[in-house]
Amino acid sequence: MTDIEQLRRRMLRTFGDKRPEDALKRVRAIVGPANMPATFEGTLATQALEKLKDPDADRPTPAELAALEMMVRMMRPAPKYEDGKLDDLGEQEFHDTFKNWTQFAALLEPLKGAIGKIEIASDEPAGTGFLVADEVLVTNRHVLDFLSRGTRVLQPGQGRVRFQAEVNPVNFESPLAIDGVIAFHDTLDIALLRVRLPRRSPLTIAAAPPQVEDQVAAVGHPFDDPVNNPLFTRTIFGNKWGVKRVAPGEIVSQSGPLIGHDCSTLGGNSGSPLLSLDTTEVVGLHFGGGFLWRNEAVTCTDLEAFVTAHG
Repeated sequence: MTDIEQLRRRMLRTFGDKRPEDALKRVRAIVGPANMPATFEGTLATQALEKLKDPDADRPTPAELAALEMMVRMMRPAPKYEDGKLDDLGEQEFHDTFKNWTQFAALLEPLKGAIGKIEIASDEPAGTGFLVADEVLVTNRHVLDFLSRGTRVLQPGQGRVRFQAEVNPVNFESPLAIDGVIAFHDTLDIALLRVRLPRRSPLTIAAAPPQVEDQVAAVGHPFDDPVNNPLFTRTIFGNKWGVKRVAPGEIVSQSGPLIGHDCSTLGGNSGSPLLSLDTTEVVGLHFGGGFLWRNEAVTCTDLEAFVTAHG
């Protein structure tokens, strides 16, 4: 069941105090009039916003809530690294929503080299991984399955990781061979791989799980997904695929070892760290979702327990 008060606060963070029709016009101006929301979805989303702004109004219908959720997801950008720098968020609305962005980007700069694109040696992309200790690379178990064709064992060089998968990187860094498998979780989508590289700063796993409404960012390497509407995906991701992107959003749900978030992700984001926008600590391990409606991650407490036991 949707928490209406939580949703009302989320709408306020996303659209401010704009009138429903003005919020819809602004979304269309940002994402392009040919893109989402279409007329009927836009009408439903506007009706939902109107009801949320009136505490005495009826609860939005399921169809209205679905349209509004899609409208919010279109307001979640995914800036890329180009020429050695992280792109600006762009629209003022994005800066209004993610007020800590500039500070977060500065804190992330010395850590970005700990997050890499995982691929099969033939250059076929598999996902994302990140360092949490010397030689310990965290990713998803299903990424390991892809690399190993389901065997869950790897010989040195069967997979590799590029820590500088950016657009026009300032300094060239060769991809590094993945040496093997350290461990994988039996039930959660976690795998630890071994990679030897010159010492660099790993990411820090947060001690406490995130709370619903906390702002976060998924850092990964989304690649083109022909299954999804190309108008939607290109609105958010442009036409640069398989490069490092930082997608801000917020925690929308928490249940046991799993958390939900609304960062913009695609295939290639599997294994992305979900970072706190306040501290850059890892609060989750992204493992899957559906474009514009669902994203899931393993919470940091379960990830930390597994890393401690096996890393």
